[in-house]
Amino acid sequence: MRKALSLMVSLIMFATNIVQAQKFTSDYIALTTPREYAGEIYYVNEDKTVSIALVDSLKHDKSMLPSFSNLVSNVTTYELNNYGELKVLGIGLSAKSKDYLVIYDFSQSQTLLGDDLTSYESILVGVSIRMVAKIKTRKAGINISSPFGLVANTGKIEGSLEVRVSGAASQKINDIIPTTSDLSASSIATALQSVATIKSHIYDNETVITPKILAYSLPDENVSKQTLTNKINPQ
Repeated sequence: MRKALSLMVSLIMFATNIVQAQKFTSDYIALTTPREYAGEIYYVNEDKTVSIALVDSLKHDKSMLPSFSNLVSNVTTYELNNYGELKVLGIGLSAKSKDYLVIYDFSQSQTLLGDDLTSYESILVGVSIRMVAKIKTRKAGINISSPFGLVANTGKIEGSLEVRVSGAASQKINDIIPTTSDLSASSIATALQSVATIKSHIYDNETVITPKILAYSLPDENVSKQTLTNKINPQ
């Protein structure tokens, strides 16, 4: 009973952190595969002053983390079409017999201008822990942007679930990441617990921090109102 209650609490906390209105995904679009970043960031020094520094010139440990002041939980929904291409969907409600890739992302980052990615208004650079669900739906109207939507419809979807960490590495984190599993209520709860535990180890002394480009936004666009083609790293 206590274990079941603990799993339910984890689900509630996750859903609360992700989004209040569960019909739409975030205006920031998560890259399916975060990219290496070797440019400049705003760096918080030991005396709490801020300077601009190249990532490669900094010590890659927890001392870099105070520079990433954005704490973001967002969801990005991709639809896989008949040509194997991924398209970003602003809305998280499913159609029948469709394939989706849904990224539930917890990130600690900072916002930078597009830089060499000039077609994008801004990018998020930092570290992330994400759950990635690959879903095949059997009915329309499933709210796949919400973990509650997945749990409530496990008999009407199939696929797999995995936990990924980008920009932070240690032996402890490696040991916590679960193996890829099916989309069952228990596997979702296990993944949520893993995410919470990994978050607690980001600031460990042995953790190595290597900032990644995690997500981007488009100028003068609202992802929640239209379908957009993913132009960066659609793997």
